[in-house]
Amino acid sequence: MSAYVTHDFKTPRPDGSRRLPRTFMLVPILFYLSLVAGSYLSINSYVNYRESCKSRDNSKAQTAEQDGATSHIEADIANINKEKLKAEKLVQWVEGTRMIQPISVAVTRAIPPEVSLGEMSFERSVDIPAQINLSVRINSGGMEDIGRIQTAVESLKYHAYNSQQSKTGDFLDYRTILVWQQN
Repeated sequence: MSAYVTHDFKTPRPDGSRRLPRTFMLVPILFYLSLVAGSYLSINSYVNYRESCKSRDNSKAQTAEQDGATSHIEADIANINKEKLKAEKLVQWVEGTRMIQPISVAVTRAIPPEVSLGEMSFERSVDIPAQINLSVRINSGGMEDIGRIQTAVESLKYHAYNSQQSKTGDFLDYRTILVWQQN
C-alpha cells in the first residue's frame, strides 16, 4: 500500500509516543470509501428523486387526462339518457296516437243514409295524444244517431267522456272527448 494514502497524519518522532498499530491504517481507507459511498448514495438519491418527480408529474397528467375522459364519458352518458327520455316520450306519444281513419269510417257507417253529416272534425292534443276531441254536426238527425256513433266508437275501444249535445234548428251538434282504452 502507498504510504501517502495510508499514513496516519502523524510524523514519526523518536522522542514521542510510538506509532499507531497497523490496523489503524484502515481508518483513512474507510474514510475515503465512506466519501465515495456517500457521493454515490447522494447522486443515486438525486437521480431517484428526479425520476420520482417525473413519475409523479406523469401520474398527475394521466389522472387529469382520465378525469377529462371520465367527465366526457359522463357528459355523453347524460346526453344518451336525455335522448333516451326523448325517445321514450316519443314512443309514448306514438302509442297514444291511434289512427283516426277507423274512427271516421265507424262514425260515417253508423249514420243511416237518410241523415247527412254536415261537419266532422278531430282534434288531438300534442301533450295528450291518446285523447281525441270529436265534434260532429248532423243534419236532420236525432239522439238515436248519437247513440249509434257512441256504439261504433266504443267498438273501436274508445270511451267517450264529457259528451255534449246541442240542437239548433235541423242541426244536432255532438262534442265528446275520445280516450283509447287499452283493455
